[in-house]
Amino acid sequence: MRWIIGLLLAGLVAIGGVVAWRTSQFVPAPVVEAAAVAAPELTFDADAAAARLGRAIQFETISVQEGQTWNAAPFTAQRSWLESAYPAFHAVAQREIVNGESLLFTWAGSDASLAPILLLAHLDVVPVEEWSRKDWTSEPFSGAVRDGFVWGRGAIDDKGSLIAILEAANVLAQSGFKPKRTLIFAFGHDEEVSGRDGAQAMAKILADRGVKAWFAMDEGQATIARHPMTGGPVSLIGIAEKGYATLRVTASARAGHSSMPDKDTAVTLLSEAVLRIHRMPIEMKLEGGPAIDMIRALAPQLPMTLRAAAANEWLFSPVINQELGADPQAAALVRTTVAPTMLEGGPKENIIPGRAVAWINFRLHPRDTSASILARAQEAVKGIPDVTVEWDRPPNEASAVSSTTSDSYALISAMARVAAPGAPVAPGLVLGGTDSRYYGGVAENVYRFAPAIYEGEDIAGIHGKNERLSVENLTRMIRGYAHLMTAGAG
Repeated sequence: MRWIIGLLLAGLVAIGGVVAWRTSQFVPAPVVEAAAVAAPELTFDADAAAARLGRAIQFETISVQEGQTWNAAPFTAQRSWLESAYPAFHAVAQREIVNGESLLFTWAGSDASLAPILLLAHLDVVPVEEWSRKDWTSEPFSGAVRDGFVWGRGAIDDKGSLIAILEAANVLAQSGFKPKRTLIFAFGHDEEVSGRDGAQAMAKILADRGVKAWFAMDEGQATIARHPMTGGPVSLIGIAEKGYATLRVTASARAGHSSMPDKDTAVTLLSEAVLRIHRMPIEMKLEGGPAIDMIRALAPQLPMTLRAAAANEWLFSPVINQELGADPQAAALVRTTVAPTMLEGGPKENIIPGRAVAWINFRLHPRDTSASILARAQEAVKGIPDVTVEWDRPPNEASAVSSTTSDSYALISAMARVAAPGAPVAPGLVLGGTDSRYYGGVAENVYRFAPAIYEGEDIAGIHGKNERLSVENLTRMIRGYAHLMTAGAG
């Protein structure tokens, strides 16, 4: 018996030693140091810039779903206004109008051997539901500037970035700045409804021209004032984004009167299929995606217990999965999510429909593909008669994961430190979709970051009510984008 206890103790000591050693080695990966370039001393009127953002919000550039009537007039009016508002930029950059609405600008650099920088933003916004207008403190498209904020739909998503990029470029052009590296600006008009006519078309134009950008940068993440893991500010640079796919599940059975139902109907068969798909096991782990890189980058600020668990996932994975699974936002970072969202059945309560349909939305983690998820779903419904499972439309795969050791990542990290001094920089995974997903073929790396510091209230306004951008953040963004342009292309 003593020798068994001795072996157990020796095993525990050995495991403890491995855990301690792996935890001690769990440190941020080395980052290529960006060349020391001071942020430019820009001279600009922050209040005037805020007023221009307010004016941009007044153009109701609402993108609509397929089949709805597209109103091009606000896009045309906004385009004309941008030309008059930023004359110095328009004088140095060649403008192309793509598919009637999107804007592609090229500010040619003096050294054609240098790969260009590609800066992205979008011109369109989501609509405002009529019933919610009463809950806004200012009219959603008023562009009001008050209490230190610019208010209105698109203030953050994404006219804040659009205007900040143009403000920075215009000021630099006025100052006589001449880039060595070409700067390309791609502003899509339909990001909120797929980006296929805007970003996808512009990316194809660039690809056909043989453009291979040094990097592309879009919206998607920023400095979070209070990160849940550290309790303090963290600048998150999106190095990947999840894919988007919607599954259509169809069940068929005999139609009839509700007074004489069969043992199973299309509705009951569909219900079982939806439950099986919703509950099918999908891997949840830190490895194989940006989550482990984020935790590693934040290691010095994390509690020892979390560092030990992350460094030893081989041992603590059940605990990690339980903890992450309890938080929907945390779980979304480490796995593909499954969300049944729409149902269609009979036209009347006393009719047994011959067909029932459900739609299930998946946000694909970079470790999964749409083909692997479809195969799992089809396997999950085996044995249920007369049920078909297929993608409702071609899915968008998760993006490739961009490098965190590249010189372009180091450059964006330097910009983030200018925007939020003292905040650690970490890679992140963007849960939603952005135009950037189309540019993987024309850029060495694709990143998603805005040089702003957002509180929870700011983030809640995106696609919600009382969307707003502080004048302080707008100023921070203008300086940040100017720093990126001068440090990257100067």
